[in-house]
Amino acid sequence: MSALVDPEVFVAYSSPEYLCMPFGTRGDPVLEALTRLWDLWGRDPDNPFQGWVGRGGSVLLKPNWVLHANPNGHDIESLVTHSSLLFHIADFAAIAMQGEGILVIGDAPLQGCKFETLMARARVPEMIEALKSRHPKLQVHVEDWRLTLMGGGTESHRWGPDRSQGEREDYEARFARDYDLVDLGPTSFLEDIAEYSDRFRVTQYKPSRMKAHHAPGRHEYLVTSRVRTSDLVINVPKMKTHIKAGLTGAMKNLVGINGHKEYLPHHIRGSHAEGGDCYDRPNALRSLFDEAYDRFWERFAELPQGARILGHVALSLLWRASNLVARESTSAGSWSQNETIWRTTLDLNHILYFRDCSPRRVLTVVDGIVAGEGEGPLEPVPKPAGLLVAGFNPAYVDAVLAQLMGYNVSRIPTVYHAVYHRKSRFAGPSLEDFNVRLSDKSGKRREVPIRNLDDLRFEKPRYWRRAERPYRPRIEDEAHPALARS
Repeated sequence: MSALVDPEVFVAYSSPEYLCMPFGTRGDPVLEALTRLWDLWGRDPDNPFQGWVGRGGSVLLKPNWVLHANPNGHDIESLVTHSSLLFHIADFAAIAMQGEGILVIGDAPLQGCKFETLMARARVPEMIEALKSRHPKLQVHVEDWRLTLMGGGTESHRWGPDRSQGEREDYEARFARDYDLVDLGPTSFLEDIAEYSDRFRVTQYKPSRMKAHHAPGRHEYLVTSRVRTSDLVINVPKMKTHIKAGLTGAMKNLVGINGHKEYLPHHIRGSHAEGGDCYDRPNALRSLFDEAYDRFWERFAELPQGARILGHVALSLLWRASNLVARESTSAGSWSQNETIWRTTLDLNHILYFRDCSPRRVLTVVDGIVAGEGEGPLEPVPKPAGLLVAGFNPAYVDAVLAQLMGYNVSRIPTVYHAVYHRKSRFAGPSLEDFNVRLSDKSGKRREVPIRNLDDLRFEKPRYWRRAERPYRPRIEDEAHPALARS
């Protein structure tokens, strides 16, 4: 197996807290955990990326910047990658480039994310200012890769081919300059279910655009060119539960390298019994809702504000009625029987890692200092897990996350298929034979089989509880802050 997808995984435990600005001061638990992580990995703690990128190079940081606010009222600590971790990783990247390279930090959040608000709440401007004060010659770019935006869920799109001529020119220029159209064709993981491609959907986007890019023999993605032009890509996801995928970590975070969500199948319209994976049982009212939902989002960009509001109200009433009749609230593939999202996720991971023009090296450092549990990824409840997880191979990083969260890994399709599917190029040792390297807060090291990692007892999404394994504590609680407090 090449070094690019070496399956070794490293876990460093930490106090489950972040420092506020200024980052990097004495006693910063994130920096201390990172230092132990690099040492565990066999890297120079003062210059861990040496040899992976050099002077004048280019580094891309891909955080989880999914949304500007947590709808359940919690702050954003469990929602997005914390800026203190981004700052320290960016600082190490600048050191490796001797302060003279290009650093890009970017993501494609949800269409309703208020990017400027998110940047302010995450204190990204202060982070960038502190970084530039340490490395004055470093070029730093913070980028929003979305091509389709909404303001507050009802404003018109800033980018999109359905806009005015002037905006169309902006869109076309940005499309051509900043994105690569990649067709995986029959090698796509979606090809095995391509006979249902006319029913591929992603919520709150135009169905016809999805159909234009996914069909038997054609599976197109629109990927930021930054992943092609970077020497080193550092994936910095947030450790969270996920209502469609079970968990989001190394692999799911890379869905954000795609500029148009309309290229990303998330589920198949219809009930499980009818060949879909949107919900379980057939229901005439739910079918009516699906049809109305498609029509609404197909025309959304052209609708006046009043029609949008009325449309949302009508859909909400129809949705409630269908729930009462069916006694089922599963929707949009948000359950453990989703057969679509793992395929899209693995497609994008293969594009990043295995194209001819892929970056020389990709690595992952997962932010699990304060993780997210419950109905993630958009409404997580803070879980003070107190850990960082890192490695080259995203499949094995996510297998470790799944085990720590208390999942049966074989029931998390993204992870299971990344390790065992015939098409997966991430496959390596069987998880039955896989060991993980750990460092606790005191610096004590150990190597344990993945099955012996402790279960940190994350609260699972409602429709993923069948994937939860029975709780059995494994190794000393003092190494695991989430258990030590219980």
